[in-house]
Amino acid sequence: MKNYLHKAITLAGLWLMFCQPLLAQDLHFSQYNASPLVLNPSLAGMNAGDYRAYANFRTQWVTLSKNNTYRTFAGGADMAIGKITRANSFAGIGLSFFSDQAGDLNLNSNHVDLTVAYHFMLNRRGTMQLSAGVQGGLNVRSINQARGVYGSQYDPNTGVVNPNSTGEFLGKTKIIFADAAIGMLYSAVTRKGTNIFCGFSLGHINQPKISFQPSGVDGQVKPEKLAMKITIHGGASIPVTDRVSVLPNFMVLVQGTSYEFNVGCHIKAALGNVKLSKTAIYLGAQYRGLFDAVIVSTRLDVKGFTCGLSYDFNISKLMPATKTIGAPEISLMYQGSFRKRPRPGHCPVMF
Repeated sequence: MKNYLHKAITLAGLWLMFCQPLLAQDLHFSQYNASPLVLNPSLAGMNAGDYRAYANFRTQWVTLSKNNTYRTFAGGADMAIGKITRANSFAGIGLSFFSDQAGDLNLNSNHVDLTVAYHFMLNRRGTMQLSAGVQGGLNVRSINQARGVYGSQYDPNTGVVNPNSTGEFLGKTKIIFADAAIGMLYSAVTRKGTNIFCGFSLGHINQPKISFQPSGVDGQVKPEKLAMKITIHGGASIPVTDRVSVLPNFMVLVQGTSYEFNVGCHIKAALGNVKLSKTAIYLGAQYRGLFDAVIVSTRLDVKGFTCGLSYDFNISKLMPATKTIGAPEISLMYQGSFRKRPRPGHCPVMF
């Protein structure tokens, strides 16, 4: 059994090292844990209090797009539902959305999701739990075809562009489709205070049609489908002293022929009174491969409020064009309780 496990790990490592990466089809955040309902449906209701609200904003490729046309915004809110005891299982419900704009043609994606999850306590101490969630939503995509420049617009003799004659037609400029996802997550706290978690989610399980071109034209156009996305993520919070903890984390995305993986580590330092204060500062970095970006990030927690800042330094083959300029990102989150004391039990410590 150990030999088979060793071989599996070796093959997985070689795959990550040598496969040629492609750009993922979905949006992504460097601070992926700060958008929990985008990351994994099973995270709905799992927070340090009774409810949570969050927002993320990201922009990128400013050196490649003169109008700064690559922008992503996500936000959401969720809450826990159920009897408030340490050992009781409970449910969670959340509502989330994202808006993404890409390219000079203004390819816009606007998505709204409803998420429901249930968290099963695996022991009486409330230190181990298995969570499962389902998510359903509606996506609206649109494109501004008038902003495009096509080959048929060029006069080969003068080189002049005629904006009134494109010779191109996509068939549709807006599409609406339903989407669905599922996810699971295991989390636990050890006797020494180490907090660990590992999750899995499967997005676009219905593989919706996303083509602007009508299918069946001349019997040759096949409908383009959004490929299912596999997400595997995990991490830990390992206490070093009463004030300092180490937080390693990872995420792997696989969607069709594309994949992406992040691996990183952050240091958390508690400020003020260790037992009473919830103020803490985080510093760390991530690597997104293969040879894509190095991400530096920081975060501040103050009385339920969280603010995170990160910056992607591009190290890919686009460096001559980007001059290593990548993507700034900011995240905001608030976790609160309906009572003076927060919900008992543990919550995975994620960066």
